[in-house]
Amino acid sequence: MLKHEHTILAVDDEPANLRLLERLLRRNYKVVTATNGEEALGILRRSKVSLIITDQRMPGMSGTELLRKSRTLDPDMVRMVVTANNDADTFIDAIKNSGAIRVINKPWDPDKVLELVGSALEKYEVLVGNKQAISQLKQANANLGKAVNKRQ
Repeated sequence: MLKHEHTILAVDDEPANLRLLERLLRRNYKVVTATNGEEALGILRRSKVSLIITDQRMPGMSGTELLRKSRTLDPDMVRMVVTANNDADTFIDAIKNSGAIRVINKPWDPDKVLELVGSALEKYEVLVGNKQAISQLKQANANLGKAVNKRQ
């Protein structure tokens, strides 16, 4: 069960596919959409997004290229690719080079996509929570060190 609200960025150059994804996901999440990679990067620069789900084949910038560029903006964001191309090169590029945790093949099953997104966001919450806890521990340790040094 998720503890926080999440924003999902759906990216697809085909309006019908984008509407399908948006309708599916907006029941449980805030959904923002983009029709190309540059528009998506602009959204990522302005907004906190927990998960990006992008089509692979788009004019101008592929989904995997978008994911690689998005890593510099938010390395913790969850990344997924949707593709009709089932070749190994796309899969390897998405997972190994672009940081995608899933490659979803078209046509996709709505229930399966919801399950994958929910599971991925649960793991994301744990990751972000752990990073925050580590940061707080480091700060507390630094404060303790300062206090000890003042007493000496």
